[in-house]
Amino acid sequence: MNPTTKKNLNLFIFFVLAVVLLYFAFRGIDLTTLTQGFRNADYLWVLLSLVVGTAAHFIRALRWQLLIEPLGFKPSLWNITGALVTGYVANLVFPRLGEITRCGTLRKTDKIPFESLIGTVLVERAFDVLAILLLTLIVFVIRVEFFGKFLWEKALIPLGDKIQSALVVSPLLIVAGVLVIILVIVLIRRNFFGKKFHSKISSLFWGLIDGVKSVFTMKKRVAFMGYTLILWLLYWLMTWLLIFSTQTTSSLSAIDALFLMVVGSYGMAAPVQGGFGAYHVMVAMALGIYGITWEEGLIFAVISHESQTLLVLALGVGFMIYFFFRNRNVKFTQ
Repeated sequence: MNPTTKKNLNLFIFFVLAVVLLYFAFRGIDLTTLTQGFRNADYLWVLLSLVVGTAAHFIRALRWQLLIEPLGFKPSLWNITGALVTGYVANLVFPRLGEITRCGTLRKTDKIPFESLIGTVLVERAFDVLAILLLTLIVFVIRVEFFGKFLWEKALIPLGDKIQSALVVSPLLIVAGVLVIILVIVLIRRNFFGKKFHSKISSLFWGLIDGVKSVFTMKKRVAFMGYTLILWLLYWLMTWLLIFSTQTTSSLSAIDALFLMVVGSYGMAAPVQGGFGAYHVMVAMALGIYGITWEEGLIFAVISHESQTLLVLALGVGFMIYFFFRNRNVKFTQ
């Protein structure tokens, strides 16, 4: 199977998965109820959440800038933000493509080695994973009797069952996978795939190392942690503002908003384009704990997800147009 066919097949599979999840979320739903819910929503709160969401994008760009500086480059905040939101748009097409896209965009605008940028993105993602795990623990501890039941029954137990099933049913596959990785490493070291391939792999490996080292060599580690804290506070505030947009969720508290943010984050991390379907199902299920109907939960989930998706599209497309015309001007003057 050639790379293009394989890529298109993967894209189709993830698209089908998103469609299946959306179908599961909206099957049997009264469209009249949904339409009326959207009409009754207070979009002033949605607008305020979009302002906070925009601020969060800039904070994430500032944090990424701190990881890039130890590499010996100083791209502008404008270029970094543009690369970031362009990557978000790419994620709407293919899961995890955004990380590659934003690194490729910044490589074009500031001539930064792609491999090193990938390393900084991995570090950034690692800190985000740690943050969401910490927030999950905080939510679990604050109101364990309420939130704990949902997280335990809907997230942790299914995850544990899948891991246990994989370990019990297919241990040989795991061993075989490790052996294959070792074999590939040996073949690469012996130039089995050719010097050009070996050079690319070596460049990627050391680029990743440079990216990981940047978190230890940057001079503004306190600022990096501060930006991380501010970023997740903004995400929390963004969710808190959104709960006032619908009548059924307006009575929820700030702690409830934190819970919804955590659940929504797991939905967005699902391997589907832009979290479509997975986010809606997870958030609607979470709101069911409060006695909110599935329809009303979906109304909130759609308003929350699609408003931020439209923001990403507007910012991403705007920056892509800007980069396109700027590059044309540069080439013309040369």
